[in-house]
Amino acid sequence: MRIGIDGRWFFRGNPSGRVVVRNLLQQLVQNHVEHEYFVFLPRRDRGLQFPFPDSRVHLLYVAGANGLFSNCLFLPWQARKLGLDVCLFFYFSGCFGKYKKIVWINDIIFHAYPDYFTWKERFYFWPIRFLSRWAANILTLSRSEKERMLGFKYAAAEKITVVPLGVDEGFLSLAEHTPSRIREVKAMYALPERFLLYVGRMNERKNILNLLKAVNALEDQNIKLILAGSVDWKMFDLQMKIKELSLQGRVQLLGQVPEADLPVLYAQATVFCFVSLAEGFGLPPLEAMASGVPVVVSDRDSMPEVCSEAAIYVDPQKPEDIAAAIDRLLKDGGLREEKRVKGLLRAKCFPWKESANRLLQVCVEVVG
Repeated sequence: MRIGIDGRWFFRGNPSGRVVVRNLLQQLVQNHVEHEYFVFLPRRDRGLQFPFPDSRVHLLYVAGANGLFSNCLFLPWQARKLGLDVCLFFYFSGCFGKYKKIVWINDIIFHAYPDYFTWKERFYFWPIRFLSRWAANILTLSRSEKERMLGFKYAAAEKITVVPLGVDEGFLSLAEHTPSRIREVKAMYALPERFLLYVGRMNERKNILNLLKAVNALEDQNIKLILAGSVDWKMFDLQMKIKELSLQGRVQLLGQVPEADLPVLYAQATVFCFVSLAEGFGLPPLEAMASGVPVVVSDRDSMPEVCSEAAIYVDPQKPEDIAAAIDRLLKDGGLREEKRVKGLLRAKCFPWKESANRLLQVCVEVVG
């Protein structure tokens, strides 16, 4: 088959988008040599080095860095001209051309929780449902997100396929990293011996405020919380809230951590905390489990589906519930070890190779 792939997130964009596009494409190129791949990149990325050189991979540079306009106008025109069999779009499906269209939609949380988004974001996302009607299939990340799409009448159940994300092979338990690399990352970020960790964007939906309140309520008043990620628009004044809760010296802000450092950062954590109020999948807890770190997560949306028996679940609206779960793990070494082992086993259920295989299966089915 001649398969087109919307690659506008390959070099730029949100971190999770880059992770998805890069890993899917890498697995397709490595494991499915019988197909040709046409990767559509923004013109601004023309000078960047593409890491998967292969005679079956063709790079096409199209106008428009904006995903909506690029996918609706420029990319379909190129796809039709190339005679593609099928094309994978992200969020915004193309709406003309005889080739089959598949649209990957991580989540539609903006429908269910509009207060977590700006009016500009809601306006930008509004065409997603309308454009998805042109797609032969919609891919999403979890069964819970598929149910949400059915509730908002995106498509019939048979036109929505669940393709879970994978966890990168670079996420390893601490003993599998070299001592020199561990020392390097520890010194680079001034990491303490024991700490709680959160990785991800920081906004209202990620529930950082209740996590801070939980840290304030812990029995262990010495352990630190490390927050790694960039602050989104809808976020309280973090420094002021830390001061109000008397958490100075106990909360460390790292900002956006480079992808190369994340595996070693995860592996050194004592407990990983991810108490988000709404998630389509939740990749950071999976990465933490692959790193041999026990996790405390919300008891809603996709979290039980992803983490299964490996996590300790909490009501994200109750800081005291979050604190009690963290205290249990900090005090009970046997429980920590149990969750660590279960987490390592659970993470092995999510290889990127399987995600790419599911994607390719859908391509084959819609092309017929």
